[in-house]
Amino acid sequence: MNSCPFQRARSPEQKAERRAQILEAAAMFFAEQRFAAISLAAIARQSGVTKAALYRYFPSKEALFLALYLNELDDMVVAPLAQGEPLWAAISELLIGRPLFCRLTSILHTVLEHNLDEPQARDFKQALLAQFVHLAGRLENEFGLEGDQAIRFLMQTQQSVIGCWAVSQPAPVVAAVIDAPPLDVFQVVFADALRSQLRALQAAL
Repeated sequence: MNSCPFQRARSPEQKAERRAQILEAAAMFFAEQRFAAISLAAIARQSGVTKAALYRYFPSKEALFLALYLNELDDMVVAPLAQGEPLWAAISELLIGRPLFCRLTSILHTVLEHNLDEPQARDFKQALLAQFVHLAGRLENEFGLEGDQAIRFLMQTQQSVIGCWAVSQPAPVVAAVIDAPPLDVFQVVFADALRSQLRALQAAL
């Protein structure tokens, strides 16, 4: 996306397009940088708005990235699941194919949910719950899970994504150290770790 001179969005359609541009710019920066290194000023420039205008859409960097997280979740809960596969395999492949969502999930509780006021936190959690309930309904219909089982599996899946992503993304100096035996025992491949975790979760239902 190329930055463009700022023109104020006035119609609902223009505002929706501008909001989408801001989220796209945030996703682009997050693919290349750590959350802490990303500035709202850079996102504003990339999306063609002033920083003041960006704040009219998102009151903080955390709010912006929570909106990006919900956007990714919106797409994920309606995405087709692999047919003929067990639950753990279908959900694993769904997540492995969405690294942006997994990376956002890995910092959800420790970073993104900080710096929110109570109404913002409540709105986010209510939106998150609505999507969990929607996806749980799909798991009930497509895999025969009962309501409590489906929600429990999704909550534990979220926890597995956080843990597997964290241990599979070592700092560069650590990655170099564990690149060869005997320390290569500490290497973790996210996809393999997640499949193993979700398979165990399904077995425990």
